[in-house]
Amino acid sequence: MDSPDGLVWLTQQEYGWYIAAYLFFSGLAGGAYLTGFAADLFGWRSGDEATEQSMRAITQWGVILALGAVAAGMFFLLFFHLGAPLRAMLFPVLFVNFGSWLVIGTWIIVLFSIVAVLQALWLLWDPHRLTATGRVRGGLTGTSAFPRRITAWIETRGGVPIDTWLTRLAAWTNPGRTGRLALSGVGSALALGMVAYTGLKLGYVSATTPLWDGTLLPFLFLASALSIGLAATIGVTALFEGIHGTKVTTFSIADDVIILGEVVVLVLLLATLASGGPGAIAAFELLTTEYGLLFWGGVVTIGLALPLALSVLLIAVERRADVHTSERLGQLVRGAYTMKFSFVVLGGVALRYLVIAAAYNAPLTT
Repeated sequence: MDSPDGLVWLTQQEYGWYIAAYLFFSGLAGGAYLTGFAADLFGWRSGDEATEQSMRAITQWGVILALGAVAAGMFFLLFFHLGAPLRAMLFPVLFVNFGSWLVIGTWIIVLFSIVAVLQALWLLWDPHRLTATGRVRGGLTGTSAFPRRITAWIETRGGVPIDTWLTRLAAWTNPGRTGRLALSGVGSALALGMVAYTGLKLGYVSATTPLWDGTLLPFLFLASALSIGLAATIGVTALFEGIHGTKVTTFSIADDVIILGEVVVLVLLLATLASGGPGAIAAFELLTTEYGLLFWGGVVTIGLALPLALSVLLIAVERRADVHTSERLGQLVRGAYTMKFSFVVLGGVALRYLVIAAAYNAPLTT
Protein backbone atom coordinates (compact mmCIF):
# COMPACT_ATOMS: atom_id res chain seq x y z
CA MET A 1 0.00 0.00 0.00
CA ASP A 2 1.45 3.41 -1.03
CA SER A 3 1.67 6.18 1.54
CA PRO A 4 2.45 9.94 1.44
CA ASP A 5 5.97 9.27 2.76
CA GLY A 6 6.91 7.54 -0.49
CA LEU A 7 7.01 4.07 1.06
CA VAL A 8 5.16 0.92 0.09
CA TRP A 9 3.91 -0.78 3.24
CA LEU A 10 3.46 -4.49 2.72
CA THR A 11 0.38 -6.32 3.91
CA GLN A 12 1.17 -7.42 7.43
CA GLN A 13 1.22 -11.19 7.77
CA GLU A 14 -0.54 -12.61 10.80
CA TYR A 15 1.33 -15.38 12.62
CA GLY A 16 -0.68 -17.66 14.84
CA TRP A 17 -0.23 -17.96 18.58
CA TYR A 18 0.80 -21.58 18.04
CA ILE A 19 4.10 -20.39 16.55
CA ALA A 20 4.78 -18.54 19.80
CA ALA A 21 3.87 -21.71 21.70
CA TYR A 22 6.31 -23.73 19.58
CA LEU A 23 9.09 -21.20 20.19
CA PHE A 24 8.41 -21.20 23.93
CA PHE A 25 8.42 -24.97 24.32
CA SER A 26 11.56 -25.33 22.19
CA GLY A 27 13.38 -22.88 24.44
CA LEU A 28 12.02 -24.52 27.58
CA ALA A 29 13.17 -27.96 26.40
CA GLY A 30 16.69 -26.80 25.66
CA GLY A 31 17.06 -24.81 28.88
CA ALA A 32 15.63 -27.56 31.08
CA TYR A 33 17.96 -30.17 29.60
CA LEU A 34 21.00 -27.92 30.05
CA THR A 35 20.01 -27.30 33.67
CA GLY A 36 19.75 -31.04 34.28
CA PHE A 37 23.14 -31.60 32.67
CA ALA A 38 24.72 -28.91 34.86
CA ALA A 39 23.23 -30.55 37.97
CA ASP A 40 24.45 -33.97 36.79
CA LEU A 41 28.00 -32.66 36.43
CA PHE A 42 27.82 -30.90 39.79
CA GLY A 43 26.73 -34.08 41.54
CA TRP A 44 29.39 -36.15 39.78
CA ARG A 45 32.19 -33.76 40.76
CA SER A 46 30.97 -33.27 44.35
CA GLY A 47 32.08 -36.68 45.57
CA ASP A 48 29.30 -36.52 48.15
CA GLU A 49 26.53 -39.13 48.05
CA ALA A 50 23.80 -36.83 49.41
CA THR A 51 24.68 -34.05 46.97
CA GLU A 52 24.82 -36.50 44.09
CA GLN A 53 21.35 -37.81 44.92
CA SER A 54 19.81 -34.34 45.18
CA MET A 55 21.43 -33.28 41.89
CA ARG A 56 20.10 -36.46 40.31
CA ALA A 57 16.56 -35.36 41.17
CA ILE A 58 17.19 -32.05 39.35
CA THR A 59 18.65 -33.94 36.39
CA GLN A 60 15.58 -36.17 36.22
CA TRP A 61 13.25 -33.18 36.30
CA GLY A 62 15.30 -31.49 33.58
CA VAL A 63 15.03 -34.50 31.27
CA ILE A 64 11.32 -35.00 31.99
CA LEU A 65 10.55 -31.33 31.30
CA ALA A 66 12.69 -31.39 28.16
CA LEU A 67 10.83 -34.36 26.73
CA GLY A 68 7.44 -32.94 27.67
CA ALA A 69 8.28 -29.56 26.15
CA VAL A 70 9.59 -31.07 22.91
CA ALA A 71 6.40 -33.12 22.58
CA ALA A 72 4.24 -30.04 23.21
CA GLY A 73 6.24 -27.92 20.76
CA MET A 74 5.98 -30.54 18.02
CA PHE A 75 2.24 -30.84 18.65
CA PHE A 76 1.69 -27.13 18.07
CA LEU A 77 3.99 -27.05 15.06
CA LEU A 78 2.74 -30.16 13.27
CA PHE A 79 -0.98 -30.01 14.02
CA PHE A 80 -1.66 -26.27 14.11
CA HIS A 81 0.97 -24.78 11.80
CA LEU A 82 1.83 -27.42 9.20
CA GLY A 83 -1.42 -29.34 9.38
CA ALA A 84 0.26 -32.52 8.12
CA PRO A 85 1.63 -34.48 11.11
CA LEU A 86 1.84 -37.76 9.20
CA ARG A 87 4.26 -36.26 6.67
CA ALA A 88 6.68 -35.65 9.52
CA MET A 89 7.24 -39.41 9.64
CA LEU A 90 8.92 -39.10 6.22
CA PHE A 91 11.36 -36.38 7.27
CA PRO A 92 14.53 -38.53 6.68
CA VAL A 93 13.47 -38.78 3.02
CA LEU A 94 11.94 -35.34 2.52
CA PHE A 95 14.33 -33.22 4.62
CA VAL A 96 17.64 -33.58 2.80
CA ASN A 97 18.39 -29.96 1.90
CA PHE A 98 20.97 -29.30 4.60
CA GLY A 99 21.36 -25.70 3.45
CA SER A 100 17.92 -24.97 4.90
CA TRP A 101 17.47 -23.94 8.53
CA LEU A 102 14.19 -25.85 8.55
CA VAL A 103 15.98 -29.08 7.70
CA ILE A 104 18.88 -28.40 10.08
CA GLY A 105 16.49 -27.55 12.89
CA THR A 106 14.37 -30.65 12.30
CA TRP A 107 17.38 -32.95 12.51
CA ILE A 108 18.61 -31.18 15.65
CA ILE A 109 15.22 -31.65 17.34
CA VAL A 110 15.01 -35.34 16.35
CA LEU A 111 18.54 -36.14 17.52
CA PHE A 112 18.01 -34.19 20.73
CA SER A 113 14.81 -36.12 21.42
CA ILE A 114 16.61 -39.45 20.95
CA VAL A 115 19.34 -38.47 23.39
CA ALA A 116 16.80 -37.18 25.93
CA VAL A 117 14.79 -40.42 25.74
CA LEU A 118 17.95 -42.47 26.37
CA GLN A 119 18.89 -40.26 29.32
CA ALA A 120 15.40 -40.67 30.81
CA LEU A 121 15.63 -44.43 30.40
CA TRP A 122 19.03 -44.66 32.09
CA LEU A 123 18.17 -42.24 34.89
CA LEU A 124 14.70 -43.50 35.79
CA TRP A 125 14.95 -47.23 35.12
CA ASP A 126 18.53 -47.81 36.24
CA PRO A 127 18.23 -51.07 38.22
CA HIS A 128 21.21 -50.11 40.35
CA ARG A 129 19.68 -46.82 41.55
CA LEU A 130 15.90 -47.13 41.71
CA THR A 131 13.50 -49.56 43.28
CA ALA A 132 10.12 -50.32 41.72
CA THR A 133 8.47 -47.78 44.02
CA GLY A 134 10.59 -44.96 42.66
CA ARG A 135 12.81 -44.64 45.72
CA VAL A 136 16.39 -43.69 44.96
CA ARG A 137 18.72 -46.00 46.87
CA GLY A 138 20.58 -43.97 49.44
CA GLY A 139 17.64 -42.43 51.26
CA LEU A 140 16.16 -39.76 48.92
CA THR A 141 12.65 -40.31 47.63
CA GLY A 142 12.38 -38.39 44.36
CA THR A 143 9.03 -37.16 43.12
CA SER A 144 10.84 -36.83 39.79
CA ALA A 145 10.80 -40.63 39.63
CA PHE A 146 7.03 -40.64 39.02
CA PRO A 147 7.35 -42.22 35.52
CA ARG A 148 8.97 -45.23 37.20
CA ARG A 149 6.15 -45.46 39.71
CA ILE A 150 3.61 -45.31 36.87
CA THR A 151 5.18 -48.25 35.03
CA ALA A 152 5.46 -50.18 38.31
CA TRP A 153 1.75 -49.54 38.97
CA ILE A 154 0.84 -50.72 35.46
CA GLU A 155 2.89 -53.86 35.94
CA THR A 156 1.38 -54.58 39.36
CA ARG A 157 -2.23 -53.79 38.55
CA GLY A 158 -2.41 -54.58 34.85
CA GLY A 159 -0.06 -57.51 34.65
CA VAL A 160 1.93 -55.93 31.81
CA PRO A 161 5.65 -56.22 32.69
CA ILE A 162 6.51 -52.84 31.21
CA ASP A 163 8.60 -51.82 34.22
CA THR A 164 10.63 -55.02 33.95
CA TRP A 165 11.11 -54.51 30.21
CA LEU A 166 12.31 -50.92 30.64
CA THR A 167 14.61 -51.90 33.50
CA ARG A 168 16.19 -54.65 31.41
CA LEU A 169 16.52 -52.32 28.43
CA ALA A 170 18.19 -49.70 30.63
CA ALA A 171 20.61 -52.30 32.03
CA TRP A 172 21.41 -53.61 28.56
CA THR A 173 22.02 -50.23 26.91
CA ASN A 174 23.49 -48.22 29.82
CA PRO A 175 27.06 -47.15 28.90
CA GLY A 176 27.99 -46.42 32.52
CA ARG A 177 28.28 -43.11 34.32
CA THR A 178 31.07 -41.71 32.16
CA GLY A 179 29.44 -42.79 28.92
CA ARG A 180 26.07 -41.39 29.99
CA LEU A 181 27.62 -38.04 30.90
CA ALA A 182 29.47 -37.94 27.58
CA LEU A 183 26.25 -38.55 25.65
CA SER A 184 24.49 -36.00 27.84
CA GLY A 185 27.15 -33.53 26.77
CA VAL A 186 26.24 -34.24 23.16
CA GLY A 187 22.61 -33.69 24.10
CA SER A 188 23.55 -30.34 25.65
CA ALA A 189 25.20 -29.26 22.40
CA LEU A 190 22.04 -30.26 20.54
CA ALA A 191 19.96 -28.36 23.11
CA LEU A 192 21.99 -25.21 22.46
CA GLY A 193 21.58 -25.76 18.73
CA MET A 194 17.82 -26.18 19.13
CA VAL A 195 17.54 -22.94 21.08
CA ALA A 196 19.75 -20.98 18.69
CA TYR A 197 18.02 -22.44 15.63
CA THR A 198 14.70 -20.75 16.38
CA GLY A 199 16.33 -17.33 16.62
CA LEU A 200 18.54 -17.88 13.58
CA LYS A 201 15.60 -19.08 11.51
CA LEU A 202 13.59 -15.94 12.29
CA GLY A 203 16.67 -13.73 11.92
CA TYR A 204 17.13 -15.01 8.37
CA VAL A 205 14.32 -12.65 7.25
CA SER A 206 15.34 -9.69 9.43
CA ALA A 207 15.64 -7.50 6.33
CA THR A 208 11.86 -7.59 5.92
CA THR A 209 10.96 -8.04 9.60
CA PRO A 210 13.19 -5.73 11.69
CA LEU A 211 12.06 -7.11 15.06
CA TRP A 212 13.62 -10.42 14.10
CA ASP A 213 17.12 -8.95 14.22
CA GLY A 214 19.53 -11.53 12.88
CA THR A 215 22.27 -10.56 15.34
CA LEU A 216 20.42 -9.89 18.59
CA LEU A 217 17.35 -12.15 18.43
CA PRO A 218 19.36 -15.43 18.65
CA PHE A 219 21.13 -14.13 21.76
CA LEU A 220 17.81 -12.98 23.25
CA PHE A 221 16.27 -16.39 22.62
CA LEU A 222 19.35 -18.12 24.05
CA ALA A 223 19.34 -16.08 27.27
CA SER A 224 15.58 -16.43 27.67
CA ALA A 225 15.67 -20.19 27.01
CA LEU A 226 18.43 -20.76 29.56
CA SER A 227 16.48 -18.67 32.07
CA ILE A 228 13.04 -20.27 31.63
CA GLY A 229 14.53 -23.77 31.42
CA LEU A 230 16.46 -23.27 34.63
CA ALA A 231 13.47 -21.61 36.31
CA ALA A 232 11.08 -24.41 35.34
CA THR A 233 13.46 -27.19 36.40
CA ILE A 234 14.51 -25.67 39.72
CA GLY A 235 11.00 -24.35 40.38
CA VAL A 236 9.53 -27.84 40.03
CA THR A 237 12.37 -29.20 42.17
CA ALA A 238 11.69 -26.65 44.91
CA LEU A 239 7.96 -27.38 44.75
CA PHE A 240 8.17 -31.18 44.93
CA GLU A 241 11.59 -31.95 46.42
CA GLY A 242 12.02 -28.96 48.74
CA ILE A 243 14.87 -26.47 49.09
CA HIS A 244 17.07 -28.41 51.49
CA GLY A 245 20.07 -29.98 49.79
CA THR A 246 18.95 -29.08 46.26
CA LYS A 247 21.17 -26.01 45.81
CA VAL A 248 18.13 -23.91 44.93
CA THR A 249 19.83 -20.69 46.02
CA THR A 250 22.87 -21.39 43.85
CA PHE A 251 20.74 -22.09 40.78
CA SER A 252 18.60 -19.04 41.54
CA ILE A 253 21.64 -16.77 41.55
CA ALA A 254 22.78 -18.34 38.27
CA ASP A 255 19.35 -17.52 36.84
CA ASP A 256 19.74 -13.93 38.02
CA VAL A 257 22.97 -13.60 36.07
CA ILE A 258 21.24 -14.96 32.96
CA ILE A 259 18.33 -12.56 33.46
CA LEU A 260 20.73 -9.61 33.64
CA GLY A 261 22.28 -10.78 30.37
CA GLU A 262 18.80 -11.01 28.87
CA VAL A 263 18.10 -7.44 29.99
CA VAL A 264 21.24 -6.20 28.23
CA VAL A 265 20.31 -7.93 24.95
CA LEU A 266 16.71 -6.67 25.17
CA VAL A 267 17.88 -3.08 25.70
CA LEU A 268 20.22 -3.38 22.70
CA LEU A 269 17.36 -4.72 20.58
CA LEU A 270 15.06 -1.85 21.59
CA ALA A 271 17.80 0.70 20.86
CA THR A 272 18.41 -0.88 17.44
CA LEU A 273 14.71 -0.73 16.58
CA ALA A 274 14.27 2.84 17.85
CA SER A 275 17.18 4.12 15.75
CA GLY A 276 16.40 2.06 12.64
CA GLY A 277 14.37 2.66 9.51
CA PRO A 278 10.60 3.15 9.21
CA GLY A 279 9.87 -0.56 9.61
CA ALA A 280 12.06 -0.85 12.69
CA ILE A 281 10.49 2.24 14.26
CA ALA A 282 7.02 0.89 13.52
CA ALA A 283 7.94 -2.39 15.21
CA PHE A 284 9.36 -0.50 18.22
CA GLU A 285 6.17 1.53 18.61
CA LEU A 286 3.98 -1.54 18.15
CA LEU A 287 5.97 -3.42 20.78
CA THR A 288 6.08 -0.63 23.37
CA THR A 289 2.70 1.06 22.86
CA GLU A 290 0.02 -1.13 21.29
CA TYR A 291 1.43 -4.18 23.05
CA GLY A 292 2.84 -2.03 25.85
CA LEU A 293 0.84 -3.65 28.64
CA LEU A 294 2.10 -7.11 27.75
CA PHE A 295 5.64 -5.90 27.08
CA TRP A 296 6.18 -3.62 30.09
CA GLY A 297 3.91 -5.59 32.41
CA GLY A 298 4.54 -9.14 31.24
CA VAL A 299 8.09 -9.27 29.91
CA VAL A 300 9.81 -6.46 31.82
CA THR A 301 7.97 -6.44 35.15
CA ILE A 302 6.85 -10.05 35.66
CA GLY A 303 9.56 -11.80 33.67
CA LEU A 304 12.61 -9.72 34.61
CA ALA A 305 12.15 -7.16 37.40
CA LEU A 306 10.08 -9.16 39.90
CA PRO A 307 12.31 -12.27 39.79
CA LEU A 308 15.39 -10.14 40.43
CA ALA A 309 13.65 -8.30 43.28
CA LEU A 310 12.48 -11.55 44.86
CA SER A 311 15.98 -12.98 44.56
CA VAL A 312 17.49 -10.02 46.40
CA LEU A 313 14.86 -10.42 49.14
CA LEU A 314 15.47 -14.18 49.44
CA ILE A 315 19.24 -13.76 49.64
CA ALA A 316 18.79 -11.18 52.42
CA VAL A 317 16.44 -13.50 54.35
CA GLU A 318 18.75 -16.51 54.04
CA ARG A 319 21.72 -14.47 55.25
CA ARG A 320 19.86 -13.28 58.33
CA ALA A 321 18.14 -16.53 59.33
CA ASP A 322 18.68 -20.25 59.01
CA VAL A 323 15.71 -21.46 56.97
CA HIS A 324 16.58 -25.07 57.83
CA THR A 325 15.73 -24.63 61.53
CA SER A 326 12.32 -23.00 61.09
CA GLU A 327 9.67 -25.03 59.31
CA ARG A 328 7.42 -22.01 58.73
CA LEU A 329 10.25 -19.87 57.38
CA GLY A 330 11.38 -22.75 55.18
CA GLN A 331 7.90 -23.06 53.69
CA LEU A 332 7.75 -19.31 53.02
CA VAL A 333 11.13 -19.34 51.32
CA ARG A 334 10.15 -22.41 49.31
CA GLY A 335 6.98 -20.67 48.17
CA ALA A 336 8.88 -17.49 47.29
CA TYR A 337 11.35 -19.42 45.15
CA THR A 338 8.49 -21.20 43.38
CA MET A 339 6.82 -17.85 42.75
CA LYS A 340 10.04 -16.32 41.43
CA PHE A 341 10.65 -19.13 38.97
CA SER A 342 6.98 -19.04 37.88
CA PHE A 343 7.34 -15.34 37.05
CA VAL A 344 10.39 -16.11 34.90
CA VAL A 345 8.48 -18.74 32.92
CA LEU A 346 5.48 -16.43 32.43
CA GLY A 347 7.80 -13.71 31.16
CA GLY A 348 9.21 -16.19 28.65
CA VAL A 349 5.72 -16.94 27.36
CA ALA A 350 4.99 -13.21 26.94
CA LEU A 351 8.30 -12.62 25.15
CA ARG A 352 7.67 -15.34 22.53
CA TYR A 353 4.15 -14.09 21.90
CA LEU A 354 5.37 -10.52 21.37
CA VAL A 355 8.17 -11.59 19.04
CA ILE A 356 5.48 -13.08 16.80
CA ALA A 357 2.66 -10.57 17.34
CA ALA A 358 4.80 -7.44 16.87
CA ALA A 359 6.66 -8.77 13.81
CA TYR A 360 6.00 -5.75 11.57
CA ASN A 361 7.06 -5.98 7.92
CA ALA A 362 9.45 -3.27 6.74
CA PRO A 363 8.17 -1.02 3.88
CA LEU A 364 9.62 -0.88 0.38
CA THR A 365 10.85 2.40 -1.09
CA THR A 366 9.17 3.64 -4.24
